[in-house]
Amino acid sequence: MRKNATMFLTSFAAVMMLASCGTPTAASSAAKSSAAASSSAATSSSAISSSTAPISSVPASSSSTPVSSVPDDQKIVITYQSTTGKNTQPYLENYIAEFNAAYPQYKAVPSYYSGSYNELEQDVIKGFSAGSYPDLVQCYPDHVADYLGYGKAVDLDPFIDSTDPAIGLSAEDKADYVTAFMDEGKNYSVSGTYSLPNCKSTELMFWNKGILNGLILNQEGHVINEGRALNQAYFDTLTWEELFNNFCPAIVAYNDSLAADAKILKTDQTYHSVFAYDSDDNLFITLAEQYGYKYTSIDATTGKGSADFNNDNMKALLKTFHDAANNGYIISKGSAGGNYTNTYFTKQNTLFSVGSTGGVKYQFDDKNPMDVGVARIPHAAGKDPKVIMQGPSLCVLSHGTDETAKAKEKGAYLLWKTMTTKANSLNWGLNSGYMCIRSSNYTDDAYVEANDETTKDVKTLDRLMARSNTYTQKVLGEMYTSPVFLGSSSCRTSGAALMTYALTKGTYSDADWTTHFDEQYANAMKNIR
Repeated sequence: MRKNATMFLTSFAAVMMLASCGTPTAASSAAKSSAAASSSAATSSSAISSSTAPISSVPASSSSTPVSSVPDDQKIVITYQSTTGKNTQPYLENYIAEFNAAYPQYKAVPSYYSGSYNELEQDVIKGFSAGSYPDLVQCYPDHVADYLGYGKAVDLDPFIDSTDPAIGLSAEDKADYVTAFMDEGKNYSVSGTYSLPNCKSTELMFWNKGILNGLILNQEGHVINEGRALNQAYFDTLTWEELFNNFCPAIVAYNDSLAADAKILKTDQTYHSVFAYDSDDNLFITLAEQYGYKYTSIDATTGKGSADFNNDNMKALLKTFHDAANNGYIISKGSAGGNYTNTYFTKQNTLFSVGSTGGVKYQFDDKNPMDVGVARIPHAAGKDPKVIMQGPSLCVLSHGTDETAKAKEKGAYLLWKTMTTKANSLNWGLNSGYMCIRSSNYTDDAYVEANDETTKDVKTLDRLMARSNTYTQKVLGEMYTSPVFLGSSSCRTSGAALMTYALTKGTYSDADWTTHFDEQYANAMKNIR
């Protein structure tokens, strides 16, 4: 069991509690955010396209006993701060209007932050001392670990498991939320649930279907797909071993045999390769997970995290990827000038691009339309497929122990519950580009119809998005998360640096590898607390 959040947080909580007893109505980052007026939230449904899925007029979480109208100046204000973009703000504001109507004792107010998630976290932490920070905030797990360190993250298990049907999740609801999404909220160094799913995504492999599908590729003694034409099934089961040892040598040989004006893999940009993986840190962490090698861990007794990636298995694996990079088989954002690798994929300088399902639109370029296929990312031979779960979650922050502060915690949780009813989760999944939070959404007629690729024109973004949305269902049970603790973000940074090093062309000695691993290990460990 993970260690309970007890004494090691007390020192932080004691210092911060005195400053957090107020009832702020806005976050500290006023310069980078704008609070939306309640009238905007109430009327936002008019901005939503009639083609979207219907949104329930009363959330499933509303109390069976209506609360009488409460004057505005007596309502408990719930501030919600996020980086929600302008295109999806109307949908969010519609859910907030629904919450405000169902719970008139509350007034939820959204605030939109224009900076990065890391900047948002820093502004929230700066607000702790003055008691000026949101009640509900969008964040990544590493940020929640920091909020826990300050004694501010609220354990949501008492709400989730409440026997009051107006508060707790029913057995049906608990089974309906995607298990991996909910489990992420428990993956901290202390027991309890400290974050709730919001804008979730994963990674998929996008491939140039227009060129590769149907191609019979037997070159240089490499028999690909048992001599059959390339197809969806082949790419669905692609391993790193097959990619580097067979497919890449064969496709390079095939491409070299073509006339200059007929080549399928272009070299007109500085960076080009057969395969591209955008996120260096995700690739490093995923490889450790796929092969069963160590990345990080948490001591179950002390709750302290540990960086475990400085081991011979990870060194050997990265050497394999380095050889592949030297052969022109793979690039990443870090090894390709810091540019997103989709920019090479859409110009045919790579044939594959691994990227987030939340950024599918970037795998398509109207100026050079392609028939883009979708498949799971390559996995380790002989191992079960594993793919990272990513995207921000929501964290409820404590403002003290008085009655109002506790009511705000409950209200912030109920706002999330309203945002993720079956209808609202479906609506968000259809319109935001992120994954649906509930399993039942994926078989809903509206979702299936909206993502029927046969109704979309070939070589269009609509067809690609339909394929991506449909394919995510296949990997829901393959997603993983890494342990989160104070300093885990530094482990991610070190992992990214090692992956970039491995995928940068050059000649490294064993001493070079040892030095680089030791340096990055030291960088990670010094920030673990």
